[in-house]
Amino acid sequence: MTLGWHAPPLYELTLHSPSWHVVEHILFLRIRAYFSGGRSFYPGLAARIGRKWAVIPYLLLADVQNTVLSAFLTFSDRVVYPTYNLVPQFPGMNSLSDQHAAGAIMWVPGSIVYLIPAGVSLRCDFFLRGAPVGTSSGLSVRA
Repeated sequence: MTLGWHAPPLYELTLHSPSWHVVEHILFLRIRAYFSGGRSFYPGLAARIGRKWAVIPYLLLADVQNTVLSAFLTFSDRVVYPTYNLVPQFPGMNSLSDQHAAGAIMWVPGSIVYLIPAGVSLRCDFFLRGAPVGTSSGLSVRA
Protein backbone atom coordinates (compact mmCIF):
# COMPACT_ATOMS: atom_id res chain seq x y z
CA MET A 1 0.00 0.00 0.00
CA THR A 2 2.70 2.49 0.99
CA LEU A 3 4.81 1.75 -2.08
CA GLY A 4 1.80 2.16 -4.37
CA TRP A 5 0.81 5.55 -2.99
CA HIS A 6 4.43 6.72 -3.23
CA ALA A 7 4.61 5.95 -6.95
CA PRO A 8 5.08 9.38 -8.55
CA PRO A 9 1.74 9.51 -10.46
CA LEU A 10 -0.36 8.61 -7.39
CA TYR A 11 1.71 10.76 -5.05
CA GLU A 12 1.37 13.76 -7.37
CA LEU A 13 -2.38 13.08 -7.60
CA THR A 14 -2.71 13.26 -3.82
CA LEU A 15 -0.70 16.50 -3.72
CA HIS A 16 -3.05 18.18 -6.20
CA SER A 17 -6.39 16.67 -5.18
CA PRO A 18 -7.67 17.09 -1.63
CA SER A 19 -10.24 14.34 -2.25
CA TRP A 20 -7.61 11.79 -3.28
CA HIS A 21 -5.45 12.87 -0.37
CA VAL A 22 -8.31 12.03 2.00
CA VAL A 23 -8.82 8.65 0.26
CA GLU A 24 -5.11 7.89 0.67
CA HIS A 25 -5.19 8.63 4.39
CA ILE A 26 -8.41 6.70 4.96
CA LEU A 27 -6.81 3.65 3.33
CA PHE A 28 -3.65 4.07 5.42
CA LEU A 29 -5.73 4.28 8.61
CA ARG A 30 -7.89 1.28 7.69
CA ILE A 31 -4.85 -0.88 6.95
CA ARG A 32 -3.20 0.30 10.17
CA ALA A 33 -6.34 -0.48 12.19
CA TYR A 34 -6.56 -3.92 10.58
CA PHE A 35 -2.90 -4.57 11.29
CA SER A 36 -3.09 -3.25 14.86
CA GLY A 37 -6.08 -5.41 15.63
CA GLY A 38 -3.84 -8.47 15.46
CA ARG A 39 -5.63 -9.83 12.44
CA SER A 40 -3.66 -12.04 10.13
CA PHE A 41 -3.80 -12.04 6.35
CA TYR A 42 -3.21 -15.79 6.63
CA PRO A 43 -5.44 -17.14 9.43
CA GLY A 44 -3.84 -20.59 9.12
CA LEU A 45 -0.47 -19.10 10.05
CA ALA A 46 -1.89 -17.51 13.18
CA ALA A 47 -3.52 -20.80 14.15
CA ARG A 48 -0.28 -22.77 13.67
CA ILE A 49 2.19 -20.49 15.41
CA GLY A 50 -0.02 -18.40 17.67
CA ARG A 51 -1.59 -15.01 17.04
CA LYS A 52 1.18 -13.00 18.72
CA TRP A 53 3.87 -14.77 16.72
CA ALA A 54 1.99 -14.19 13.47
CA VAL A 55 2.38 -10.40 13.78
CA ILE A 56 6.20 -10.54 13.76
CA PRO A 57 6.60 -11.46 10.05
CA TYR A 58 4.14 -8.70 9.11
CA LEU A 59 6.04 -6.10 11.12
CA LEU A 60 9.32 -7.20 9.53
CA LEU A 61 7.83 -7.14 6.02
CA ALA A 62 6.37 -3.68 6.67
CA ASP A 63 9.84 -2.56 7.70
CA VAL A 64 11.32 -3.99 4.49
CA GLN A 65 8.93 -1.94 2.36
CA ASN A 66 9.68 1.14 4.47
CA THR A 67 13.43 0.54 4.06
CA VAL A 68 13.16 0.09 0.29
CA LEU A 69 11.19 3.31 -0.18
CA SER A 70 13.34 5.29 2.25
CA ALA A 71 16.60 4.10 0.68
CA PHE A 72 15.28 4.97 -2.77
CA LEU A 73 14.38 8.51 -1.68
CA THR A 74 17.60 8.95 0.30
CA PHE A 75 20.01 7.79 -2.40
CA SER A 76 18.19 8.97 -5.53
CA ASP A 77 20.17 11.32 -7.73
CA ARG A 78 17.04 13.11 -8.95
CA VAL A 79 13.91 14.59 -7.39
CA VAL A 80 11.24 11.88 -7.57
CA TYR A 81 8.20 14.15 -7.20
CA PRO A 82 8.22 17.11 -9.63
CA THR A 83 5.96 19.26 -7.45
CA TYR A 84 8.75 19.61 -4.89
CA ASN A 85 10.79 21.56 -7.44
CA LEU A 86 8.07 24.23 -7.34
CA VAL A 87 7.69 24.79 -3.57
CA PRO A 88 9.88 26.89 -1.27
CA GLN A 89 12.69 25.08 0.52
CA PHE A 90 14.38 25.54 3.86
CA PRO A 91 17.38 27.89 3.69
CA GLY A 92 20.45 26.07 2.44
CA MET A 93 18.45 23.17 0.98
CA ASN A 94 17.27 22.37 -2.48
CA SER A 95 14.55 19.93 -3.56
CA LEU A 96 16.97 17.00 -3.79
CA SER A 97 18.56 17.57 -0.36
CA ASP A 98 15.06 17.94 1.11
CA GLN A 99 14.10 14.59 -0.44
CA HIS A 100 17.27 12.98 0.96
CA ALA A 101 16.44 14.32 4.44
CA ALA A 102 12.84 13.09 4.17
CA GLY A 103 14.06 9.63 3.14
CA ALA A 104 16.41 9.47 6.12
CA ILE A 105 13.65 10.58 8.49
CA MET A 106 11.33 7.93 7.06
CA TRP A 107 14.06 5.32 7.31
CA VAL A 108 15.27 5.59 10.90
CA PRO A 109 12.15 6.52 12.91
CA GLY A 110 10.03 4.55 10.43
CA SER A 111 12.00 1.38 11.07
CA ILE A 112 11.86 1.88 14.81
CA VAL A 113 8.05 1.93 14.61
CA TYR A 114 8.14 -1.63 13.20
CA LEU A 115 11.22 -3.16 14.79
CA ILE A 116 10.54 -2.23 18.42
CA PRO A 117 7.06 -3.83 18.45
CA ALA A 118 8.48 -6.91 16.70
CA GLY A 119 11.22 -7.17 19.32
CA VAL A 120 8.80 -6.60 22.19
CA SER A 121 6.43 -9.25 20.80
CA LEU A 122 9.27 -11.70 20.49
CA ARG A 123 10.58 -10.97 23.97
CA CYS A 124 7.22 -10.94 25.74
CA ASP A 125 5.76 -13.96 24.04
CA PHE A 126 8.76 -16.23 24.20
CA PHE A 127 11.53 -15.17 26.52
CA LEU A 128 9.51 -13.72 29.40
CA ARG A 129 7.12 -16.61 29.69
CA GLY A 130 10.08 -18.99 30.03
CA ALA A 131 8.93 -21.51 27.48
CA PRO A 132 11.10 -24.61 27.57
CA VAL A 133 12.98 -25.54 24.43
CA GLY A 134 10.83 -27.34 21.84
CA THR A 135 7.44 -26.47 23.39
CA SER A 136 4.38 -24.90 21.83
CA SER A 137 6.07 -21.52 21.53
CA GLY A 138 6.35 -22.10 17.80
CA LEU A 139 10.11 -22.47 17.90
CA SER A 140 12.09 -25.57 18.44
CA VAL A 141 15.79 -25.67 19.15
CA ARG A 142 17.96 -28.74 19.12
CA ALA A 143 20.29 -29.09 22.05
